[in-house]
Order: sequence, then structure tokens, then C-alpha cells
Amino acid sequence: MSRVPRTHEQVRPGDGTPTPPVSVVVLTLNEEINIRECLESCDWCDDVHVLDSGSTDSTQDIARDMGAEVHTNPFESFGKQRNWAIDNIPLKHEWVFHLDADERFTPALIREIEALLGKDPQTSGYFVPHKLMFMDRWLKRAGGYPNYQMRLFHKNRIRFIDHGHGQREEPGKPIGTLVQPYLHFLFSKGLYDWFEKHNRYSSLEALQAINDQSQPVRLKNLISGPRIERRREWKLLVNRLPARPFLRWFVTMFIQLGVLEGRAGWTYASLLAQYERMTVLKLRLLRQNKTSRENEFETDTIPNAAPIPFDPGDRIISHHSPRRKKAAPPTQPKGEQGQLVPEASPWTFKEKVIRAIWMLAGQPLFNLSFHNWYGVRNALLRLFGAKIGKDVRIRPSVKVEIPWNLNIHDGVTVGDHAILYSLGTITIGERCIISQYAHLCAGTHDHTNRSFPLIRDPVEIGADAWIGADAYVGPNVTVGRLCVLGARSSAYKDLEPETVYVGNPAHALKKRELA
Repeated sequence: MSRVPRTHEQVRPGDGTPTPPVSVVVLTLNEEINIRECLESCDWCDDVHVLDSGSTDSTQDIARDMGAEVHTNPFESFGKQRNWAIDNIPLKHEWVFHLDADERFTPALIREIEALLGKDPQTSGYFVPHKLMFMDRWLKRAGGYPNYQMRLFHKNRIRFIDHGHGQREEPGKPIGTLVQPYLHFLFSKGLYDWFEKHNRYSSLEALQAINDQSQPVRLKNLISGPRIERRREWKLLVNRLPARPFLRWFVTMFIQLGVLEGRAGWTYASLLAQYERMTVLKLRLLRQNKTSRENEFETDTIPNAAPIPFDPGDRIISHHSPRRKKAAPPTQPKGEQGQLVPEASPWTFKEKVIRAIWMLAGQPLFNLSFHNWYGVRNALLRLFGAKIGKDVRIRPSVKVEIPWNLNIHDGVTVGDHAILYSLGTITIGERCIISQYAHLCAGTHDHTNRSFPLIRDPVEIGADAWIGADAYVGPNVTVGRLCVLGARSSAYKDLEPETVYVGNPAHALKKRELA
């Protein structure tokens, strides 16, 4: 692995950088590739400490050779490690800067620290922005600059608490904000290290989401609060939305304009989407395991976690689940007979938000893609939760209502202007052909009930079936294997395998025989 390239912004020994009265603590674990240049950027400081978590490489030896004081403490969490440094390291100065080994000071940041320290005796610490360096460039847009961390603080006024995979400062303290950033070489140890760390981080983020789910989103902070509070409030909101991987990628690329940063921006946005995908999968499993144990009248507790209410929207729908048959109609509302009185919206807040995102962003991107970009459209549907097999060919003019209710197997073709009205689950077997203008309808309403409740019965198309042009398959219908539904025919009941059906309603014409 090559060393991290220098930038013109890094501190160099003897370059006349100021020397503010600040102690520096560097957290390390197997950082031999980073520690030398990190400590070189601390050359201005007369009190540098390395707090190591048990490195098995030469990190500690390099740090000692460069004159840093080395301390060891087993790592439990970032919050505990930073508090241990405050309590156990003999820090020379009252003000402390915590740096990670893949981070670097800049001369401008040190000058700003010297100018600010001591001017406000009430300030407990400062949020400091960082520049994310990736693929030999600064990702200003994709990295969400300025992104702040609590790094400079008074050792007698600040304590840290664990939050997600990182830490936050204790609330209620007067905190300032610096303008000048430090440099963060996030990928200095390669992608393997990044995935390894973010695999751990995603587990902690999933647990934090469980803890935060009972915490209300404060609209005031979401819209008009301080920048750091807005960012935290938005994270609280986004953690409750579906399609988070796509959301993270879309926001990074097109809201933050990471698309303007070329291959580096695209790569970083894709990595963030992968991180969100890991977090969402782990959160889903936590909730499902919790629900299963609750259904068995067992108790499951997560330390400091609030009780977990079950949200039906978080179930993973399987096409192997028992098919829904029409239930007895609910009690009709009292009052005059006559006009229908539609029920309240059956959709959860999550479902409404993700459907809005799909309609405003996903479906337009899908429709605007080139006719032979089948892989792009398949990837887009997968981002929204659809299960799409190999060699699936879906034309760009196809209308998809709810992607996460689709289960499309290998080798399926869906023709131009077909409608996949997936209010309920739609399963399409291997090598099926859904011709142009065909309509698979997995949703209707109960016309016998004045509240007109929505019915989301599934549609299942067996392997090697052919749904002809402009044909219609209604809710709760299974089309058998090798079945043919002729052009402009309509199926309201199950169709037998290996049979050709025509008409409205569809009736059997003959057995299907393949040469």
C-alpha cells in the first residue's frame, strides 16, 4: 500500500506554523501506513499523545520514534475511548484536539485555533469541519462539506457519549464552530479496510436506529435550527424512510451535486449506498427477530432501547406466503345508504414517502433511460426493493406502481407500455413474456362495502407463461406454468397450466403444445 499523497494544505515541519497551547491525542489501531504523516502534521504541537487500541503492526514503534507519548487502552467505543484519554492521559494543556490517524492538520486551521482560544471563556468546545479526500481530490459536494465533528474542546468542560458508530458531545454545553477544516483521507488503507470498518459501523447504526425510533422529529430544527442540529434532525428523519440506499445515492449525486465530481463522486456515492444497504438489512433483521420473539411471548431487550413497536411495512414479503382470500366484509359505517364513503388512506407514512420518491425521481429516470439499458433499469428497481433476476428485459415505457412488491425471475421480458400495478405482490416466473400494453393488476377495492377498502391481492404468473398484448390479469389470479393468455383477453380466475385461454372473461381454447 502506498503512502497517502501530500497536499499543499498539509502542515510541513519548520514551515512557520503557529503553536497554540493545545494537546493533541491521536486514536490508532494498526495505522502504520498513516501514523507518520499524521504526526508530521502535528509538528507544531509540544504535547502529542497516541492512544492505541492494541495495534499488532509497527504503529506504536513509529509513534515513539517520532517523539509522541504512546498509551494503550482496549477499544470499547469512540465515546469511551475519548473519555479515557481525558481522564488518564497527563495532558499538558487545558485545550485538547482529538485527531484520527487518517487525518491531517492544515496551517490555516492551526492559525484559526490560535486566534480563537481564550477569547470566550464560556465556550466548552468547537465543531471543526473536515475535507474528505478521495481518489486524489477533495470531494466537496459528495462529501457534504462542511461536515462537522467535535474535535477541539476544553478537557474540564466536555464529556462524550456514544451515538451510533461514533460519539457526540454531552448536550447543554456552549459550543462554537471553526471555519478552517482538517483533511480526512478516509480510504488511505484501501477499500478492504473501509468495508471492514463500515460493516461494524452499520451494526451500531442499526442499534442506534432502534433506540431513536421513539424520538420525535422536531420540525423546527429540521427547517430552521443551527446547521449541525439540522443535519442530525435530517438523519433522524431519513432513518425512518424506506429505500435509504437509493435515497443516499440520489441525494449525494444530484442534491449535493456529487455528479459534478466525476468518477470519484460516483464511486463515493455508491459506497455510501452500500453502507446504507448494510444498515437497513441489519435493522430489518433486528426488528423481525424482535417481532418473532414477541409473538412467542418472549422478551427481548436491547440496552437503553425503547420498546419496539411492530410496523407491518417492515416485513419482507415473500411470494411463497399464503395467498390472501377475500375476507368477510367489515362492519359498514352507520348512516344513510347510497354514496360510498372511502376509507382513510391505508398507506403508512413510510409507504407514502417512498411512493412519492419513486413517482418524482425513480419512474422518470426509468422512463428516460435508453431502450437497451436493461441493466440500468433493473438496478434502479432493485434500489427500490424489487427482486429482479438475471437477464430480465423490461422496456423503459413500462409503468411500475410499487417496485418493492415485484418479484421477477430470470429471463423475463416485459414489453412496451405494460402496466405492473403492484399494490400487492406480483410474481413473474422464469422466462415469462409479458407483451406490450398487458396489465397485471394486484389491487382493487371491495365494492360491497361503503368504506370501499383497498384489497391488495397478489398476482402470480407461472414459469414460461405468455401474457398477450393488451391482456388483463386481475387480483388474486394465478396463471399456470406454460399457460397462454391471448391478446386482449381478461383473466379473473386462476388459469390452468399448459393451456391457451382467450376471451373476456378468459376461457380455455386448447392445450398448449410446444414443438
